[in-house]
Amino acid sequence: MTNQQPPTKKIKMFSSESLVNAIPFEVWRDVICTKLGYSDRLNLNATCNEFNDTFLDYKQKFLKKHAIHVPQDVRTIEKAMELVAKTVDPTEKDPLRIVLDKGVHEISESDYPGNDSDSDDEFVADYYKKLHITRSHITFVGKGNDQTTILGGVDVRNQQNVNFEELAITNPKEDRFGLYFGGTTANVLKCAVKECGWTGMSVNSGSTVTATQCEFMDNRANGVSCHGKNTKAILNDCQMHHNGTGLVAFFHPVVDIHGTKTDIAKNIEGIYADRRGKVNIHLPSQHNTIHDNVERDRVQENPVYAGPNGSIANINDDGTFTHVE
Repeated sequence: MTNQQPPTKKIKMFSSESLVNAIPFEVWRDVICTKLGYSDRLNLNATCNEFNDTFLDYKQKFLKKHAIHVPQDVRTIEKAMELVAKTVDPTEKDPLRIVLDKGVHEISESDYPGNDSDSDDEFVADYYKKLHITRSHITFVGKGNDQTTILGGVDVRNQQNVNFEELAITNPKEDRFGLYFGGTTANVLKCAVKECGWTGMSVNSGSTVTATQCEFMDNRANGVSCHGKNTKAILNDCQMHHNGTGLVAFFHPVVDIHGTKTDIAKNIEGIYADRRGKVNIHLPSQHNTIHDNVERDRVQENPVYAGPNGSIANINDDGTFTHVE
Protein backbone atom coordinates (compact mmCIF):
# COMPACT_ATOMS: atom_id res chain seq x y z
CA MET A 1 0.00 0.00 0.00
CA THR A 2 1.53 3.30 -1.06
CA ASN A 3 1.29 6.52 0.91
CA GLN A 4 -0.67 9.14 -0.92
CA GLN A 5 0.66 12.67 -0.81
CA PRO A 6 -1.79 15.50 -0.11
CA PRO A 7 -2.72 17.47 -3.21
CA THR A 8 -0.35 20.32 -3.98
CA LYS A 9 -1.75 23.80 -3.48
CA LYS A 10 -1.57 26.25 -6.35
CA ILE A 11 -1.69 29.99 -6.28
CA LYS A 12 -2.66 32.61 -8.83
CA MET A 13 -0.14 35.46 -9.11
CA PHE A 14 1.24 37.84 -11.67
CA SER A 15 -0.56 36.39 -14.65
CA SER A 16 -3.47 34.37 -15.91
CA GLU A 17 -1.11 32.31 -18.05
CA SER A 18 -1.50 28.63 -17.30
CA LEU A 19 2.25 28.15 -16.93
CA VAL A 20 2.41 30.70 -14.12
CA ASN A 21 -0.70 29.43 -12.42
CA ALA A 22 0.57 25.87 -12.57
CA ILE A 23 3.54 26.65 -10.28
CA PRO A 24 2.92 24.91 -6.95
CA PHE A 25 2.42 27.09 -3.91
CA GLU A 26 5.36 25.48 -2.13
CA VAL A 27 7.66 26.47 -5.01
CA TRP A 28 6.46 30.08 -4.79
CA ARG A 29 6.91 30.10 -1.02
CA ASP A 30 10.13 28.17 -0.58
CA VAL A 31 12.05 28.88 -3.80
CA ILE A 32 10.86 31.86 -5.81
CA CYS A 33 9.95 34.16 -2.95
CA THR A 34 13.26 33.60 -1.20
CA LYS A 35 14.83 35.35 -4.20
CA LEU A 36 12.49 38.34 -4.08
CA GLY A 37 13.12 41.54 -2.20
CA TYR A 38 10.70 43.17 0.19
CA SER A 39 9.20 45.48 -2.43
CA ASP A 40 8.62 42.60 -4.87
CA ARG A 41 6.81 40.62 -2.21
CA LEU A 42 4.75 43.67 -1.32
CA ASN A 43 3.55 43.94 -4.90
CA LEU A 44 2.57 40.30 -5.33
CA ASN A 45 -1.13 39.78 -5.99
CA ALA A 46 -1.57 36.77 -3.75
CA THR A 47 -4.97 35.24 -3.19
CA CYS A 48 -3.90 32.47 -0.86
CA ASN A 49 -4.25 33.18 2.84
CA GLU A 50 -1.36 30.88 3.70
CA PHE A 51 0.93 32.81 1.34
CA ASN A 52 -0.19 36.09 2.87
CA ASP A 53 0.65 34.69 6.29
CA THR A 54 4.18 33.83 5.15
CA PHE A 55 4.53 37.34 3.73
CA LEU A 56 3.48 38.89 7.05
CA ASP A 57 6.15 36.79 8.76
CA TYR A 58 8.69 38.10 6.26
CA LYS A 59 7.53 41.67 6.86
CA GLN A 60 8.05 41.29 10.60
CA LYS A 61 11.55 39.95 10.00
CA PHE A 62 12.27 42.89 7.70
CA LEU A 63 11.10 45.42 10.26
CA LYS A 64 13.07 43.68 12.98
CA LYS A 65 16.38 43.66 11.11
CA HIS A 66 16.15 47.42 10.43
CA ALA A 67 17.99 47.22 7.13
CA ILE A 68 17.09 47.65 3.49
CA HIS A 69 19.44 46.25 0.87
CA VAL A 70 19.66 47.88 -2.55
CA PRO A 71 19.07 46.28 -5.03
CA GLN A 72 18.25 43.03 -3.21
CA ASP A 73 15.22 44.32 -1.28
CA VAL A 74 14.38 47.27 -3.51
CA ARG A 75 15.89 48.20 -6.84
CA THR A 76 16.86 51.84 -6.24
CA ILE A 77 17.66 54.27 -3.44
CA GLU A 78 14.50 56.23 -4.24
CA LYS A 79 12.43 53.07 -3.78
CA ALA A 80 14.20 52.47 -0.49
CA MET A 81 13.14 55.91 0.75
CA GLU A 82 9.56 55.27 -0.43
CA LEU A 83 9.59 52.00 1.49
CA VAL A 84 10.83 53.77 4.61
CA ALA A 85 8.03 56.33 4.32
CA LYS A 86 5.42 53.55 4.04
CA THR A 87 6.60 51.02 6.60
CA VAL A 88 9.13 52.22 9.17
CA ASP A 89 9.87 55.22 11.34
CA PRO A 90 13.49 54.89 12.51
CA THR A 91 14.34 56.09 16.00
CA GLU A 92 17.52 56.78 17.89
CA LYS A 93 17.07 53.44 19.66
CA ASP A 94 16.20 51.55 16.48
CA PRO A 95 17.99 53.25 13.56
CA LEU A 96 17.75 52.01 9.99
CA ARG A 97 20.55 51.00 7.63
CA ILE A 98 20.24 51.28 3.87
CA VAL A 99 22.93 49.00 2.46
CA LEU A 100 24.06 49.77 -1.08
CA ASP A 101 25.69 47.01 -3.09
CA LYS A 102 28.70 47.49 -5.35
CA GLY A 103 28.20 49.56 -8.46
CA VAL A 104 26.70 52.93 -9.43
CA HIS A 105 23.36 53.90 -7.86
CA GLU A 106 21.98 56.70 -9.97
CA ILE A 107 19.44 59.17 -8.62
CA SER A 108 16.93 59.12 -11.43
CA GLU A 109 13.96 61.15 -10.26
CA SER A 110 13.44 64.92 -10.50
CA ASP A 111 11.71 66.95 -7.81
CA TYR A 112 11.59 70.22 -9.76
CA PRO A 113 8.01 71.45 -9.18
CA GLY A 114 7.67 72.92 -12.65
CA ASN A 115 9.01 69.89 -14.46
CA ASP A 116 6.79 68.49 -17.17
CA SER A 117 7.55 64.90 -18.00
CA ASP A 118 6.60 65.61 -21.61
CA SER A 119 8.93 68.59 -21.86
CA ASP A 120 11.76 68.45 -24.37
CA ASP A 121 13.88 70.67 -22.11
CA GLU A 122 16.28 67.99 -20.90
CA PHE A 123 18.34 70.50 -18.91
CA VAL A 124 15.36 71.59 -16.80
CA ALA A 125 14.17 68.04 -16.34
CA ASP A 126 17.59 66.87 -15.15
CA TYR A 127 18.87 69.95 -13.33
CA TYR A 128 17.06 69.43 -10.04
CA LYS A 129 17.56 65.71 -9.62
CA LYS A 130 18.41 64.91 -6.04
CA LEU A 131 17.55 62.42 -3.35
CA HIS A 132 15.68 63.93 -0.40
CA ILE A 133 16.23 62.21 2.93
CA THR A 134 12.93 62.56 4.78
CA ARG A 135 13.61 60.55 7.93
CA SER A 136 16.08 60.79 10.80
CA HIS A 137 18.25 57.99 12.16
CA ILE A 138 19.25 56.48 8.81
CA THR A 139 22.71 55.30 7.77
CA PHE A 140 23.63 54.73 4.13
CA VAL A 141 26.36 52.09 3.90
CA GLY A 142 28.40 51.14 0.83
CA LYS A 143 30.99 48.47 0.12
CA GLY A 144 33.85 50.97 0.04
CA ASN A 145 34.30 54.35 -1.63
CA ASP A 146 36.01 52.62 -4.55
CA GLN A 147 33.20 50.09 -4.92
CA THR A 148 29.88 51.87 -4.31
CA THR A 149 28.91 55.20 -5.90
CA ILE A 150 25.84 57.40 -5.60
CA LEU A 151 25.45 59.35 -8.84
CA GLY A 152 23.40 62.46 -8.06
CA GLY A 153 22.86 64.89 -5.20
CA VAL A 154 21.77 63.96 -1.69
CA ASP A 155 19.77 66.61 0.19
CA VAL A 156 19.24 66.29 3.95
CA ARG A 157 17.26 69.00 5.75
CA ASN A 158 15.99 69.21 9.31
CA GLN A 159 16.81 65.60 10.19
CA GLN A 160 18.91 64.02 12.92
CA ASN A 161 21.54 61.32 12.82
CA VAL A 162 21.71 60.81 9.05
CA ASN A 163 24.99 59.10 8.24
CA PHE A 164 27.00 57.99 5.22
CA GLU A 165 29.69 55.30 5.35
CA GLU A 166 32.16 53.83 2.86
CA LEU A 167 30.77 55.10 -0.41
CA ALA A 168 31.46 57.70 -3.08
CA ILE A 169 29.13 60.51 -4.09
CA THR A 170 29.45 62.37 -7.37
CA ASN A 171 27.15 64.91 -9.03
CA PRO A 172 29.03 66.16 -12.08
CA LYS A 173 26.66 68.49 -13.91
CA GLU A 174 26.98 72.24 -13.57
CA ASP A 175 26.10 73.90 -10.24
CA ARG A 176 25.50 70.58 -8.48
CA PHE A 177 26.16 69.66 -4.85
CA GLY A 178 27.15 66.18 -3.72
CA LEU A 179 26.00 66.23 -0.08
CA TYR A 180 23.85 69.08 1.21
CA PHE A 181 23.03 69.37 4.92
CA GLY A 182 20.62 71.97 6.30
CA GLY A 183 19.59 71.99 9.97
CA THR A 184 20.83 68.41 10.32
CA THR A 185 23.18 66.34 12.45
CA ALA A 186 25.21 63.86 10.44
CA ASN A 187 28.35 61.75 10.27
CA VAL A 188 30.28 60.99 7.09
CA LEU A 189 32.81 58.18 7.40
CA LYS A 190 35.36 56.96 4.83
CA CYS A 191 33.52 58.55 1.92
CA ALA A 192 34.78 60.21 -1.26
CA VAL A 193 32.80 63.22 -2.51
CA LYS A 194 34.17 64.06 -5.91
CA GLU A 195 33.68 65.56 -9.35
CA CYS A 196 30.65 67.65 -8.39
CA GLY A 197 29.59 70.54 -10.60
CA TRP A 198 29.75 72.91 -7.64
CA THR A 199 30.50 71.86 -4.04
CA GLY A 200 31.30 68.41 -2.71
CA MET A 201 29.81 68.75 0.80
CA SER A 202 27.79 71.78 1.91
CA VAL A 203 27.04 72.26 5.63
CA ASN A 204 24.44 74.97 6.34
CA SER A 205 21.69 76.40 8.53
CA GLY A 206 22.83 75.25 11.95
CA SER A 207 23.90 71.75 10.92
CA THR A 208 26.49 69.79 12.87
CA VAL A 209 28.42 67.42 10.61
CA THR A 210 31.42 65.25 11.44
CA ALA A 211 33.49 63.87 8.55
CA THR A 212 36.17 61.29 9.30
CA GLN A 213 38.76 59.86 6.90
CA CYS A 214 36.96 61.37 3.93
CA GLU A 215 38.28 62.69 0.63
CA PHE A 216 36.83 65.74 -1.14
CA MET A 217 38.38 66.08 -4.57
CA ASP A 218 37.94 67.40 -8.10
CA ASN A 219 34.90 69.50 -7.22
CA ARG A 220 34.46 72.55 -9.41
CA ALA A 221 33.88 75.13 -6.66
CA ASN A 222 34.60 73.82 -3.14
CA GLY A 223 35.57 70.58 -1.51
CA VAL A 224 33.70 71.51 1.69
CA SER A 225 31.60 74.63 2.25
CA CYS A 226 30.24 75.71 5.66
CA HIS A 227 27.79 78.58 6.04
CA GLY A 228 25.61 80.22 8.68
CA LYS A 229 25.33 80.82 12.40
CA ASN A 230 25.39 77.75 14.69
CA THR A 231 26.80 75.68 11.84
CA LYS A 232 29.57 73.33 12.92
CA ALA A 233 31.82 70.99 10.98
CA ILE A 234 34.37 68.63 12.49
CA LEU A 235 36.86 67.26 9.97
CA ASN A 236 39.02 64.35 11.17
CA ASP A 237 41.89 63.13 8.97
CA CYS A 238 40.19 64.43 5.81
CA GLN A 239 41.81 65.29 2.51
CA MET A 240 40.71 68.16 0.25
CA HIS A 241 42.54 68.39 -3.05
CA HIS A 242 42.11 69.52 -6.67
CA ASN A 243 39.03 71.62 -5.88
CA GLY A 244 38.39 75.27 -6.63
CA THR A 245 38.79 75.90 -2.89
CA GLY A 246 39.52 73.12 -0.44
CA LEU A 247 37.48 74.50 2.49
CA VAL A 248 35.21 77.55 2.69
CA ALA A 249 33.78 79.00 5.95
CA PHE A 250 31.64 82.13 5.83
CA PHE A 251 28.88 83.88 7.81
CA HIS A 252 29.74 82.63 11.31
CA PRO A 253 30.27 78.85 11.07
CA VAL A 254 32.91 77.10 13.17
CA VAL A 255 35.08 74.43 11.57
CA ASP A 256 37.40 72.26 13.68
CA ILE A 257 40.13 70.31 11.90
CA HIS A 258 41.80 67.36 13.63
CA GLY A 259 44.16 64.55 12.68
CA THR A 260 47.71 64.34 11.40
CA LYS A 261 46.49 62.79 8.13
CA THR A 262 44.65 66.00 7.28
CA ASP A 263 45.83 67.33 3.92
CA ILE A 264 44.55 70.42 2.08
CA ALA A 265 46.62 70.67 -1.06
CA LYS A 266 46.64 71.32 -4.81
CA ASN A 267 43.43 73.33 -4.81
CA ILE A 268 43.28 76.76 -6.41
CA GLU A 269 42.97 78.10 -2.83
CA GLY A 270 43.39 76.10 0.35
CA ILE A 271 41.13 77.53 3.10
CA TYR A 272 38.92 80.58 2.61
CA ALA A 273 37.39 82.10 5.77
CA ASP A 274 35.26 85.22 5.59
CA ARG A 275 32.45 87.12 7.33
CA ARG A 276 33.38 85.74 10.76
CA GLY A 277 33.84 82.22 9.50
CA LYS A 278 36.15 80.48 11.96
CA VAL A 279 38.52 77.62 11.17
CA ASN A 280 40.38 76.04 14.10
CA ILE A 281 43.22 73.70 13.15
CA HIS A 282 44.03 71.43 16.07
CA LEU A 283 47.53 70.71 14.83
CA PRO A 284 50.91 72.38 15.41
CA SER A 285 51.52 75.35 13.13
CA GLN A 286 54.58 73.62 11.70
CA HIS A 287 52.50 70.63 10.59
CA ASN A 288 52.22 70.51 6.81
CA THR A 289 48.40 70.80 6.85
CA ILE A 290 47.84 73.28 4.01
CA HIS A 291 50.33 73.37 1.16
CA ASP A 292 50.95 73.55 -2.56
CA ASN A 293 47.71 75.31 -3.41
CA VAL A 294 47.88 77.22 -6.69
CA GLU A 295 47.13 80.77 -5.51
CA ARG A 296 46.98 80.95 -1.71
CA ASP A 297 46.94 78.46 1.15
CA ARG A 298 44.98 80.65 3.61
CA VAL A 299 42.57 83.48 2.80
CA GLN A 300 41.11 85.46 5.72
CA GLU A 301 39.61 88.41 3.91
CA ASN A 302 37.15 89.27 1.19
CA PRO A 303 38.63 91.71 -1.32
CA VAL A 304 35.22 92.37 -2.89
CA TYR A 305 32.83 92.95 0.00
CA ALA A 306 33.56 95.18 2.96
CA GLY A 307 32.95 93.56 6.30
CA PRO A 308 34.51 91.46 9.06
CA ASN A 309 37.11 88.94 8.03
CA GLY A 310 37.25 85.30 8.92
CA SER A 311 39.78 83.54 11.12
CA ILE A 312 42.14 80.64 10.44
CA ALA A 313 44.24 79.62 13.42
CA ASN A 314 46.21 76.70 14.75
CA ILE A 315 45.27 75.65 18.30
CA ASN A 316 48.37 74.98 20.39
CA ASP A 317 48.65 72.43 23.18
CA ASP A 318 48.40 75.18 25.79
CA GLY A 319 45.17 76.49 24.26
CA THR A 320 46.70 79.53 22.59
CA PHE A 321 46.12 80.40 18.95
CA THR A 322 48.71 80.77 16.22
CA HIS A 323 47.61 82.73 13.17
CA VAL A 324 49.71 81.90 10.14
CA GLU A 325 49.70 84.57 7.46
